[in-house]
Amino acid sequence: MIDRKSLDLLSQAILDHLSANPELIGALVAESGLLPGDLRDLAADPTPAFGAALVDFICTSDERLAAFSAQSGWAQQTVAHLREALSAGAVD
Repeated sequence: MIDRKSLDLLSQAILDHLSANPELIGALVAESGLLPGDLRDLAADPTPAFGAALVDFICTSDERLAAFSAQSGWAQQTVAHLREALSAGAVD
């Protein structure tokens, strides 16, 4: 189970990581089909679905997850566990 506050904190940490690594923004836009303006709008008022998409994006690559964890302080295992909870629909 993941509560909304934890998801919001993780989402913000991922957004901070993306802003520090512009090449990841390009990858997110390419992989998601979002336009940069759409991404800005979603980042300004993130929804649980957007947060889940960010977690999925960061977890799709071991390298991305490791870099995010090193920069943010979020343990890789914690992020992976939260991703599993989100996939199961366990958001409180």
